[in-house]
Amino acid sequence: MRFALLIALLLFSSSLVGQVDSLQIVCQKQLVSSVDGQDLLWMFRQRDTLQQGSPGGLVMVVIDGKSISYTDSLSLRYLASLSQEYPALDSIWHPVLADEIQAFKLLQDSLQIRIEKLGWTMRYLQTARDLKRQQQLNSSGRSKVQLSFHNFQLAADIGLYVRRKYLKRSSRYLRLGQEAKSIGLFWGGDFVGFPDPGHVQRFGNSAIFIEKYPFISFEFERYRNAYQQAFQKKKSLGRIDLVKDTEALLISMNRQRIGKVCACQNAIIPAGDYPSGEQAKVIVNTQQNWVFIQPKDSNGYFYSLGRWAYKVKN
Repeated sequence: MRFALLIALLLFSSSLVGQVDSLQIVCQKQLVSSVDGQDLLWMFRQRDTLQQGSPGGLVMVVIDGKSISYTDSLSLRYLASLSQEYPALDSIWHPVLADEIQAFKLLQDSLQIRIEKLGWTMRYLQTARDLKRQQQLNSSGRSKVQLSFHNFQLAADIGLYVRRKYLKRSSRYLRLGQEAKSIGLFWGGDFVGFPDPGHVQRFGNSAIFIEKYPFISFEFERYRNAYQQAFQKKKSLGRIDLVKDTEALLISMNRQRIGKVCACQNAIIPAGDYPSGEQAKVIVNTQQNWVFIQPKDSNGYFYSLGRWAYKVKN
């Protein structure tokens, strides 16, 4: 009897320990015997301090004293993204998203035919959008997303017209939404908290997008803090219902990083010389278990190596 009770208590305790928060990950310090080149590019992207850095030129990568040269297409796309303040994501990722972009264009054509059969005039106002313009729209309050499907040519803004006059608000957009959804598009009028009836896109939300294309998560990492702040703000107000897509995105981003090599949060001061030069760089020493990360024209810092793990719930 006592033995059975003890086993039950142990199982109960284990279940409590096993409860993790899928919305929060932490870099747990541990010895890392080896890293690959892409690990370092992710660490460069993920460090909060780097978001204030000044991009320009390629990142120098060194593992245990050996400079790394990238030749694979995925790493070269990561480098292209890191080297610019406003990288042209539609160009960088077009080769791997070409089928999605083409499928989206065909759906756009189908939607236009359907709307014109109603005797209405419809025009596509914008499909591609660069990151600088996206930031401007966010600053002005005209957009609520840090990274848009427009940035990948997977969204389009639509205008309906009567006698050449643009309809800013009209019940016709409800019919537009019905037609769009009937052919497999996602309609902005269904957005929670910030409906956009003149908008259609290829994917339901960003979480679905990066689940299908995990490498695209690299682009969302630079906005991780903004996503977390937006979610926590609505959570504190008891309005998680307004940020369900953000919650799903964070969960998906976290799931993809679990077990991957990371730079721990607090800077350290190891023995040895401080790397010189103003070039952006990531330098790893697996024997001393540290990584040095420096954005271009900014200060660099040493961090202990570790691996991402879910934060355990209190």
